[in-house]
Amino acid sequence: MPTVPSLLQPTALADSVPAGDLRRRLQLNFGRLHDAEFSFEAAITAFTVREAPGDWLGRTLLGLTLDAQALGREAPRTEETVRRWPEACNPRGYIGPVHPPGRGDENQVGGHNAMLRGLCEYYLWKQDPRALAALRGIVTHLMLPTRELYAQYPDQLLDKLKDGPVSGLTVENDGVWLGLSTDIGTVFFTLDGLTQAYRIDPTPELRALIETMIARYAQLDILKLSAQTHATLTTLRGIFRWHTEVDPRPEYLKMVVERFGLYLDQARTEHHGNFNWFGRPDWTESCAIIDSFMLCVQLWQLTREPAYLADAHRIYHNAICHHQRPNGGFGCDHCTGAAGERFVQAFKWFEAPWCCSMRGAEGLTCAVRYAAFTDAAAPRDVWLPFYFDGAVTVRAPGGELGLRVASEYPYAGRVGYTVTSAAAGAWRLRFLVPPGVTAESFAVRRGGVALAGRVEAGFFVVETPLAAEDVLEVAFAIPLVCEPAMHPAAFPGARHYSHGPLLLGAETDTAVPAPAPADLRALGGGRYQCRRTQVLLGPIDGLTYLPEAAARTRRLQAVFTP
Repeated sequence: MPTVPSLLQPTALADSVPAGDLRRRLQLNFGRLHDAEFSFEAAITAFTVREAPGDWLGRTLLGLTLDAQALGREAPRTEETVRRWPEACNPRGYIGPVHPPGRGDENQVGGHNAMLRGLCEYYLWKQDPRALAALRGIVTHLMLPTRELYAQYPDQLLDKLKDGPVSGLTVENDGVWLGLSTDIGTVFFTLDGLTQAYRIDPTPELRALIETMIARYAQLDILKLSAQTHATLTTLRGIFRWHTEVDPRPEYLKMVVERFGLYLDQARTEHHGNFNWFGRPDWTESCAIIDSFMLCVQLWQLTREPAYLADAHRIYHNAICHHQRPNGGFGCDHCTGAAGERFVQAFKWFEAPWCCSMRGAEGLTCAVRYAAFTDAAAPRDVWLPFYFDGAVTVRAPGGELGLRVASEYPYAGRVGYTVTSAAAGAWRLRFLVPPGVTAESFAVRRGGVALAGRVEAGFFVVETPLAAEDVLEVAFAIPLVCEPAMHPAAFPGARHYSHGPLLLGAETDTAVPAPAPADLRALGGGRYQCRRTQVLLGPIDGLTYLPEAAARTRRLQAVFTP
């Protein structure tokens, strides 16, 4: 039987220092989360408290905790949240009403997922016993009593909610679940927080709850119920954590792979955002996009399937970058490519400070952590699946390797690595061949001398001794690619254009026909101009560099028909 690969391990946040555009985006987000809307007082009185108690406050705690670590900063507001948490709670240690025994509310349970995650990450960062106490209070008094209720989670009633016009509302119910969410499947995304809480503070009771929830979730038909994609993807991340860190049952991985595959096939926009619900391309949501980015990389860590990384590059450089707004927050877009939508443009909820602005921090900090990966079974192997500016210390089993990265990717195929420290001996470096790039165009030089390489599982692999002050130069050609559009039923014969991972959009007020690739002249920086019509095509990722008024109205055509 083939050997199952070990789980590749990413860099710790403390060992990776972002620079360039990624650092700028983190700083914008960190600043945004210090605005008045994200203070403790504002978060515990926000309009979402009734529908999703704990959500706004928890997302803020999570976002600031992660941003601060990635930037090497302190965030006093995080300590204030943990210290003042009891002020927000009922006597049992969570937010909202205390329901009679044998009753629960989906949005109340789901609303505390972000608080669980925020407390977990803060505790892992600061080892603050108050965070652990708060975590235990939520798990013991709100989460554990719901275990027997999942047997009566009402599929049939959910089926009737799937056409609800508004996201995240509570619908009263006369069963054991007194309230259900119009974001179908919300209660299950609590598996994200619960599985991380278990890794910090494991108990038999919490394990039984998690296993009960996974078993019940496996019975849901997410397509038939038109499940919310954010709820779906966050749930899958929780199940994946359980599979890789606690209980490696094959059926758990199978469920994650299959359901994530449904999302990739049926609920993605042309610019790699999401439909907010399966079968309903109403708008996108940055929270789900962050989940999809994380899942792609996490599934690659286990399966080594390079297609997941190709998707991760496209998700980050198109959807995540376009969804961040000039003020550092994150918002919603139209569902490009579906329902007649040719343009990439912001939705009426230009920013979603109630959820997306905080959750964007997790996507950006994951990009920092994903700078390099190591494998316990390959002591001197280093995987380099992304090309962000910055510096990273790789703590591999066979020694440490320090790298400083200067990158022109994704606009040009030039990346430079300066070695800042290296354990003596040969290293095996694995450089991802990015989407749209051919391995034949790939070259790695050390001190100007080309290194022999081979291609393995989507990576260009070289082996070389390294020492401080060595310089590695990675070069590859990024061509213009013209491919069929992702939703042919909406636009028969449609196509899109890309430069490596970058989806290109036409700067035009009205739809224009597809230009012939031969008519497109490269201008540099991923920009092209049609010789015949003078229409410009360029990356869609630069919204944060625009004034807010221009960002709100910017429309770029990304789907073209003959």
